[in-house]
Amino acid sequence: MSDLLVEGNVNLYDLTKYDDNVKGSPYLTETFELGKIIFKNGKQYNALVRLNISEQKFEIKNNNNNQASAIEINETVTISIGDKTYNLYSFKMNGSTNTIGILEDVLKLENYELYYFPQKKVEKPIVSGISAPASGYTKTPRAEWKDSSVFLIFYNDQTYIVPTSHKKMKELNLIDGKAYKKYRKANKLNLKNKESLKSFVTYLNSTQL
Repeated sequence: MSDLLVEGNVNLYDLTKYDDNVKGSPYLTETFELGKIIFKNGKQYNALVRLNISEQKFEIKNNNNNQASAIEINETVTISIGDKTYNLYSFKMNGSTNTIGILEDVLKLENYELYYFPQKKVEKPIVSGISAPASGYTKTPRAEWKDSSVFLIFYNDQTYIVPTSHKKMKELNLIDGKAYKKYRKANKLNLKNKESLKSFVTYLNSTQL
């Protein structure tokens, strides 16, 4: 931990405590996985890592017996967990002001880049207008961590959120409507599937070469 702080590219924090009454968790995976913290100068540190999506911080520890700490990274630090690589990016979503977020690097080509933006938010249950039973006791529904992750396409200095419907995807105008329909049917494009999207972005990139 002291070696990491010497690098000057990470900040150290105590773990955030969450309401136990909320179902689910704010983590990408509940368990810690073997990963690497990679600095731009080439230095690497092995650690057990998990991503706290809500806080946009990684939680790390040396082994399963050690206390975990949270670290905040900057653009010069890469986190590798298994076969996935994560970096901090600044980008605009829907033409808004800059969003700072940790993205999984999925595919980087000459003109197009594909990323996965893991997100979770707490959703409060919808309370119906049903009257309470005669006993006067009703069980209060629990709030829950809900996944709101999206795939992002970076192209021509723009950020496109990949929608889940083909109609909305076609409306992004990344490709001619007829060509999109032809590709979608021929390749059974699944807008929720990483490998399917990688093939589609590779196709988009080939049309620009």
